[in-house]
Amino acid sequence: MRRLMLVVLLVLAGCADARGDGVELTAVDLTATPEALAPHGDALLVGTRPSDHPELVLRAEDGTQSAIRLTPATPYGKEAHWYGLTSDGQTIHGVGGERGGAHGNVRWSAWTGDSRQVVEKTQGFSTFGGYGAGELLTVVGTATGPRIVGSWQSEKAGLDIATWTYGADTWTREPSAGTALESSQELLKFPIAATPTGDGGALVVGWQVGGGSTGAAVWRFDGKTWTTATLPDGDAALAANCWDGTCHVVGRSGGKLAWWTGPDWKKVETPDIPVGDRTDLAPPVPVNGTPTLFIDHGGVKLVSGKTERPAAGPTGAVTAAATAGGQVFVIAGGRLWRLS
Repeated sequence: MRRLMLVVLLVLAGCADARGDGVELTAVDLTATPEALAPHGDALLVGTRPSDHPELVLRAEDGTQSAIRLTPATPYGKEAHWYGLTSDGQTIHGVGGERGGAHGNVRWSAWTGDSRQVVEKTQGFSTFGGYGAGELLTVVGTATGPRIVGSWQSEKAGLDIATWTYGADTWTREPSAGTALESSQELLKFPIAATPTGDGGALVVGWQVGGGSTGAAVWRFDGKTWTTATLPDGDAALAANCWDGTCHVVGRSGGKLAWWTGPDWKKVETPDIPVGDRTDLAPPVPVNGTPTLFIDHGGVKLVSGKTERPAAGPTGAVTAAATAGGQVFVIAGGRLWRLS
């Protein structure tokens, strides 16, 4: 009888493990609302914004925080929201923006510095603005230097995916014509997010329209050239992260969560979670070696393959996720959280 009871208990324990127990996240106290995350060596960069100006916080591996001095150079730089941050462990680059002017367009600001001071580098108006301007998404680090990723007026139709490279305090847009980033009357391309690939390249994810259909797509930079691939059974790719030679892309398929892994771009089975046309997703991150997505689904949940686990602590939309110093951080409900 005792042996039977032991077997039953072991079976029940196995079932609990299969369901996945809840995990706890701890709030990280900040003085302002977090908007963007990036690792800086083993520390975490947090782009924050009080009511009317940007700030940048460096959280060390031991939890201590220090403010990085910001030096804006333009009126809109003084008011910028953070769109993206990147660091190679020493040099920090950031993209900020704030709407203004007669048409309410975003006025962009580009930032460069280190853990002591980050300075807005003034750019000519036509660098990111003007008649051909599209949007800026973020900035990513590559083996050939940082790249800002966004969109720009196409020579053929609509907008091209566009990238800007950095040198001598100046950002220069690279031509998209004749590359995989170029749109045409047959195929319009829409970038949504970008991430470094971990091998010196970059990955842009989004969607494209052509032949009367819409499909999820990715564009990969190997340090020299761009190539593209469509994602099977996908409507839009919304976020991505790469580590250990694999890129993880999440998005939408038929109004539901979709997940693909590359470079072969196989679709991964996931729980039945709705993802609407206006839903933003944070990139997946490794949790104890397992690719994991934090998502708001009746409360913040951790999705790993077919498993969905509740997260105790945060509530609200998950807008960013990053790892730094072996720790996992997410922005959810307008607050920063650390996986305990």
